[in-house]
Amino acid sequence: MKDSDEIKNFLIDEFYNEAKGKVDNNTNHSSEASEFKSKLNSTVKKMDVLNEDIFDFQIDTLSIIEQGESISENRKAKKEFILFILSSFIILSSYAIAIIKIDSKILIISQIFIVIIAPWIIIPSLATKRRGSEV
Repeated sequence: MKDSDEIKNFLIDEFYNEAKGKVDNNTNHSSEASEFKSKLNSTVKKMDVLNEDIFDFQIDTLSIIEQGESISENRKAKKEFILFILSSFIILSSYAIAIIKIDSKILIISQIFIVIIAPWIIIPSLATKRRGSEV
């Protein structure tokens, strides 16, 4: 009798219609050969399931990416809004406390600073920042 690996190789070749030689009938009808043939048949059935068009999906990846970007932009906008509200509250609270504790002169000085001096500082700094981000 032939080695079991040789029998399996011959059965595989025979299964795919690539058999070049003949094998003994006794070997071909042995229990090992019939068991291996049944394993080959069961694997073919499993592979036939994979050959069907069950994976025919229409996935629109562009819309999924756009939805993800919009969700991330919404989260970022909410976070920035909350930070803006908190920083505004802190600034206005400290401003009110300074007016109460120090004097009302601080109100006049701060208004002069906000109206006259702050634009001369803020506008050029924002312009240079914008030029830097465009380059």
